[in-house]
Amino acid sequence: MISDQPLLMKAAVLRRTGLDLCVEDVVIAPPQPGEILVRIAATGICQSDVSVIRGKVPIELPLIPGHEAAGTVEQIGGGGGGRIAAGDRVALSWAPNCAHCFYCKRDHPTLCSVYNTAAATGTLWNGTSRLGSAGSIRHYSCISSFAEYAVVPEAACVRLPDAVPFTVGALVGCAVTTGFGAVVYDAGAQPGDSIAVFGIGGVGINALEAARLSRAGTIVAVDIDPDKQVAATAAGANIFIDARDSDAVDRIRAATNGRGVDHAIECTGQASAMQLAYAVTRPAGTLVVVGITASGTDITIPASGFPGSKKRIIGSIYGGGQPATDFGRIFALYEDGLLDLDRQIGAILPLTAINDAVRITEKGAAGRIMIRP
Repeated sequence: MISDQPLLMKAAVLRRTGLDLCVEDVVIAPPQPGEILVRIAATGICQSDVSVIRGKVPIELPLIPGHEAAGTVEQIGGGGGGRIAAGDRVALSWAPNCAHCFYCKRDHPTLCSVYNTAAATGTLWNGTSRLGSAGSIRHYSCISSFAEYAVVPEAACVRLPDAVPFTVGALVGCAVTTGFGAVVYDAGAQPGDSIAVFGIGGVGINALEAARLSRAGTIVAVDIDPDKQVAATAAGANIFIDARDSDAVDRIRAATNGRGVDHAIECTGQASAMQLAYAVTRPAGTLVVVGITASGTDITIPASGFPGSKKRIIGSIYGGGQPATDFGRIFALYEDGLLDLDRQIGAILPLTAINDAVRITEKGAAGRIMIRP
């Protein structure tokens, strides 16, 4: 158990976008009521973290990035008594919801007003920070896991079964749930459907896995890196297409009797990929946009014919489900041997190698790079 005094921990601080993170000693204040202090056991490097570090997404600095994590509960703010206890193994949800606001009551927990206000200002739910002297460092997505410890809202903590490694728990905390839910919830995939996934990275590979588990018929993986074909095939794809090929649209349509796919899942954050995904979505089909674009980016689709196409374009955040329950569903699939997440784990590096990890991820690592603080 940790005392009520501030801790001094190692953390990777972003002080200026475009530059390396600074691994330094940072003070972390004890959790307040409704908050949990977690010792981080594993945290993944996500493209969303890279986007923040490189300045693709505007954000207030200084900040400790990191949002895909798992660890052990060290202290309960306010003395405990809730559903989480000291010593629990937990995976962290980067979109903890209040359960009471307009969006929570309408079954959109990832749009929670309380969480989104905190995330936009780099604070926890009460509008203050536990990081740095007098709260001088911002939180990222109420997590900030590129550190030895994190103070998070209690709602961010989901119990991690003993049989699930911390690395897998961290992966489920973002990439797996996002890709899985985009297919299962946002697209509403059914057995026999045709699905094309654009971008076979950390999220895309899990969209393919979800398509396989949904017993989709035609599963198309689309990427600009031909080396991704092996991983895509292992995850369930039966067709691999290089997005740079001039006949990519024709080949995808040919695989679906000329119609186009029932569901296109876009995971790259590139406007060109979004437009390609729209082009291969059949009439009355669904385009699910998961990828995060640079601020100010627009996409263009033909206005003529759009009403008659009956196509749906859906923005997807965290897979569109309920993270608190989705984690448990995915853990069960893993424990039952139906979802092999271990093969998605790449290099495991110390916190001191955080900048190397970011660069490897930026170049398109084959497996998820994990940090063990």
